[in-house]
Amino acid sequence: MIRWEQMVFLGNPEYACDLTPIDFAAAARAFGAAGFTIEDPRRCGPILDEALATKGPVVIEAVVDPNEPPQPPRIKGRQVAHLAEALAKGSPGGSKIIANVLRQKVRELL
Repeated sequence: MIRWEQMVFLGNPEYACDLTPIDFAAAARAFGAAGFTIEDPRRCGPILDEALATKGPVVIEAVVDPNEPPQPPRIKGRQVAHLAEALAKGSPGGSKIIANVLRQKVRELL
């Protein structure tokens, strides 16, 4: 979320937001909890069912596309302008972000 706040609220390209990849489900298991990973949206239901049926603490890691913007129900014009500014300044993954935004808008129209 910090990445998106930098771009949408400040108009700055992403800066120092990437973390070393962490397998959260494996970390949970190492601490004695149950750990589940959802990578395929079609497996979300069965994995959630299994996790909810598990006794004790559970960590569910949902792997998502980091270039898919988390969009609120209504995005303000200023936020769009800041995102465009951040992308123009060279945010990593900018072309993928643009493709995802356009794909989402096409889905809304259909």
